[in-house]
Amino acid sequence: MYEDDPQDTVFDVLGQAVFGGHPLGRPIIGRAPVIRDTPVEQIAAFHAARYVPASVVIAAAGSVDHDQIVELAERTLGGAAESGAPGIEPAPGEPAPTVRFQRKDTEQCHVCLGALGLPRGDDRRFASRVLDAIFGGLSSSRLFQAVREERGLAYSVYSFAGQYADTGQIGLYVGTRPDKVGEAMEVVGEELERLRDQPATEAELERARENVKARVILALESTGARMNRLGASLLFELPLLEADEVMARFDAVTLDDLRELTDELWAPERLSAAGIGPDEQAFRDAVSDVCPGAGVAA
Repeated sequence: MYEDDPQDTVFDVLGQAVFGGHPLGRPIIGRAPVIRDTPVEQIAAFHAARYVPASVVIAAAGSVDHDQIVELAERTLGGAAESGAPGIEPAPGEPAPTVRFQRKDTEQCHVCLGALGLPRGDDRRFASRVLDAIFGGLSSSRLFQAVREERGLAYSVYSFAGQYADTGQIGLYVGTRPDKVGEAMEVVGEELERLRDQPATEAELERARENVKARVILALESTGARMNRLGASLLFELPLLEADEVMARFDAVTLDDLRELTDELWAPERLSAAGIGPDEQAFRDAVSDVCPGAGVAA
């Protein structure tokens, strides 16, 4: 079912283009042949090596008693065998940008552009979130307005950013008709150039900051979100910032911060491209000017 949905699968194609042979470029769900052919014993060994107390973080939020949670954790996990989880392969250096395409008879051509981003602990992640809101993360963003609202070239268009332990990924997605992919990529290229020339106006910066701050505060109204936030800070060894400090970090984002991030992350020579659709040549022609540094891949 997953492989039949190109709007999801194209992000895995982008991962392969951005991360190459590194495990971060592999689909999380796996591939059918691997899942089918992996022996039960190997699955059990994988579980035994990784799901151990040394790898576990326990987080709780709500009407709970800390001492009771600690006692429950010790009683539940105290007798379990300790084992160090296998080492994690270091993140790749700056890989060569590539263009990847999967041919599929679809009504739309699904296109992603992307590159390496910021790691999870980078202090610039606050500026990155504001930049994403300005560029394509909101319905009022530049990309959404230019591609969808003003020209009607796509129903779904947005930018995104993700962080991992020691690297990250930035990107954008556009789903458009095969005969419109060239025009859509031309508009995307114009907006990327505009982003590099002027990442934001003062009004855009203020509006994006306030929107992001409001989203953070709204998320904290959920007990589950608070629990996940606690667990993530421990799991990723990040300081747990109070809400006021998080707000201050967003308020401190400047136009110069956005300009430096744009120059670093969205430089055209860094961008890889991924596509799924019926016409490979049309896709490659459309992204060639937007991703001038990307080589050809399968």
